[in-house]
Amino acid sequence: MLLFLLLSAMAANYLLLASGRERVPARAPLAEFPQNFHAWRQIDEQSLSPGGARELGADDYLSRTYADDRGSTIFLFIAWYASQRHRQTFHSPQNCMPGAGWTMRDHKLHPLQGYAGEINDYLIEKDEARMVAFYWYQGRGRAVANEYRGRLHTIQDSLRLGRTDGALVRVIAPMGHGDGAEPQARQAAFDFIRALLPLLSQYVPD
Repeated sequence: MLLFLLLSAMAANYLLLASGRERVPARAPLAEFPQNFHAWRQIDEQSLSPGGARELGADDYLSRTYADDRGSTIFLFIAWYASQRHRQTFHSPQNCMPGAGWTMRDHKLHPLQGYAGEINDYLIEKDEARMVAFYWYQGRGRAVANEYRGRLHTIQDSLRLGRTDGALVRVIAPMGHGDGAEPQARQAAFDFIRALLPLLSQYVPD
C-alpha cells in the first residue's frame, strides 16, 4: 500500500510537470474501427449513459459485440485517453467488474506473441453467466497487464516522449455449457485478440 501511495504521488508530480509539453499523436477515431475484420463481424454496438461516460472519463471509447460463423461471440471494449493527468486515467476492471456484481477468479497472464507485453486472463461469473475476460493497457508501443507497472511506464514516457496517451482494451467471451465450454470460449478470445492487435495502432498509437 505504501509503495502504491508513493508511486501515485510520483506519478501525479511528474505528470503535472510534463503537462506543459505533452503531445498527443494523430490517430483515427474508434468510431471508424472496422465493423468486419478477419472472421469477425459486428452484430451490435452499445453506448454508455451520460453518467457512465462521465465516470469513465475517456476521450474516446468503443463498445461492440462481434461474432463469427462458428457461433462464437466477443464483447470488445476500448477506452482511449489522450492524457493521463491527475484523475484522468484508466478505470481498472478489477474495480469496475466487482462493482457491477461480477466475481473474478483464476487469474493468469499471457504473453502477446509478436508484441511487447502481456495480458490478464480471468474467469468471471455473475448469477448464471460465466465468461472469460482478457484486458490490458495499451499505448506508446506497449501492452501492459499490471496497472502499477503501466503507471511507471507512463511517468517514464511523459518525461522521455512528452506523452501519456493510452487505452484500456478488454475482450470478453461468453461461455456455453459443458466440459469444453471454457476452452472453446478462451480459444475464441485468443483468435479475436490475434486479429485485433494489428489494427489497434491506428486508433491507439504506438
